[in-house]
Amino acid sequence: MTKQKAIVDTCLLQKISSNGKYAGNIKKIFDNLDYILVAHRYVVDHEFGLHSYIKRLIDEGYITTIEYDEFFGEDDFSRMIYETQFEAIYNEMRNYLQRKGGIKQMPKLVIPNGKDIYSHHIQGSSMGDVHMIIMASFMRIPVFLSDDFDIGLLRDIAKRRLSLSSYQLKIVNSFNLLVQIAENPDVKMTHKEFETIVKQTGERENWKTINAIWNSKRI
Repeated sequence: MTKQKAIVDTCLLQKISSNGKYAGNIKKIFDNLDYILVAHRYVVDHEFGLHSYIKRLIDEGYITTIEYDEFFGEDDFSRMIYETQFEAIYNEMRNYLQRKGGIKQMPKLVIPNGKDIYSHHIQGSSMGDVHMIIMASFMRIPVFLSDDFDIGLLRDIAKRRLSLSSYQLKIVNSFNLLVQIAENPDVKMTHKEFETIVKQTGERENWKTINAIWNSKRI
């Protein structure tokens, strides 16, 4: 099977590694899946760098950083579209969350003098999510690996605003990844190793379902 490029975010890597406690599970899982892991430069700088076990995967080349010029090139018009849409998508998401009135809210997008949307980071703002969604759209990356419930909404906002009628972005969470492994009888791990990983990722309550899939593919 041809490997697909897949954007991976911080929350999924934290989930499957139990916040770094079982960092080795990241490779154990992805070594058995057909994804080429990529990350947005903004997320690498402002999020991944805060977690030594994730930074190590970047340094090793296990996760590839996509630089800005890979989707901008030297096209100032593309950069202008990116920046305009970044603000529009961020504000639409923020307004939606305000109307919804849930626990999660996003602060106003205020960029200090001397900073821009690439160099400034607002804690808890979902700026990284917006960057990743727009990059995925620009580069037509087919898969987004995330446990963030907001990603689906951001995908739909970006698709509408960027008029991407033919582009489809599949969102895959950690549970989906474990199911993919369970469905493959050729994975390079034992049943016991897989059970341990599932429970360490916080999916203990779903082990019965995942285990049934594992067993059904190995009759």
